[in-house]
Parts: sequence; C-alpha cells; structure tokens
Amino acid sequence: MLRNLNKEVFYPYPPQRVWQVLTNRRALAAWLMENDFEPRVGHKFRFQESTLPGLDESIDCEVIELEEPKRLSYTWQDKFMPQPSIVTWILESQEGGTQLRLQHRILETAMTGSREPWQGESMHEQTTTNALYRKSLVQIKSAPAVQTRTLIRTSGEHQSPSCWSRGIEFQASTSMILTSYFSGRWEYKLECTLRQVLSQGK
Repeated sequence: MLRNLNKEVFYPYPPQRVWQVLTNRRALAAWLMENDFEPRVGHKFRFQESTLPGLDESIDCEVIELEEPKRLSYTWQDKFMPQPSIVTWILESQEGGTQLRLQHRILETAMTGSREPWQGESMHEQTTTNALYRKSLVQIKSAPAVQTRTLIRTSGEHQSPSCWSRGIEFQASTSMILTSYFSGRWEYKLECTLRQVLSQGK
C-alpha cells in the first residue's frame, strides 16, 4: 500500500552544490533519469527511463514551486496514475554540509470535493497543494473509470485508524513506476547514485 514518503539524507556539500544536482539537466540525468528539466515555475518536463523491461517509464512533470537553493516542487505523473503526485525537495544548510529532505506525496481524488490537510503541513504548503488539487479535479474528469477504492495513510507509522484518509480512489492498475520508487528506489537513488554524482563533481 502506497503512502506519502519522507526521506532525509545528509551530504557533506554546501546547499548550492546539492541544488545543482537537483536542477541541472545533465546532473539529473546522471543520478535520476533523462529529462528536459528547466528550473522555472510553470515549466513542463518529462523524465524518461527504461529500466523495467517492456514498460514505458516516462513521467510527466511540472515545476510548481522554486526557491533557490532551498526548495523545489514539481508534479509527478506517469500513464498509470489517474492524477499527479507531488515531489518536494527541501535543502537546509548545516555545519559541514546540507540536510536534504524529500517529500513524495500522493494527492486525493474528488469524492466529496474536499481534502484533509496532511499533519504538519504549513499554510503555504496547504495553499500550493490545494491549488494543484483543484487543477487535478479537471484532469480526473477525463480519466478512465476508477475500479478500485484504496485507503492510503497520509502520516506517520504510529497513528490511529482515524488518521487514514477517506475518499481516496486509484485505478485497479496501480502504477508500477510509483510503487518502485516508494518501495526503495528513492532510497537507492539518494543514498547511492546521487551521493556518487556529488563526489564526482558532475
């Protein structure tokens, strides 16, 4: 079962250096996927990779937030997803390097026309997410009929059942790409590939 992912990694490099590997097209291709990314709000781009045999591993994205070198957010949607998820990178300068935080969030679909904010979500984050959520409702109207209802937990491991989101629906064909990233692929990319790219100075 997918749920929102939060991952933090410390790198012994300054924020501007870490920012570069998150926003430079060539550096992104070296540790994540081939892309046509540009660090500009509103820019639509695509990640492209073919690591899963027989699967078109293209991911459509749009930059929705950019604050150099502190914060970057973009949507993330492959062809198996009825709506986009949101990837957010937060960089915090610390002694001797940078603390990088990844948040990958799954949005709710429109069952009641409302959504519950995630625990700990700031007003600024709620505004950004609500705007994207309203935009996604238009996209969902033209999506294939939803066949399966799935409850997705939106916060920590040790919450009560009342913290489970209500009214979330996904298609029966769950995204293999999204599942792979939530099941360890993000961890491998951050702990191994990105760290290697930083050490090589790409």
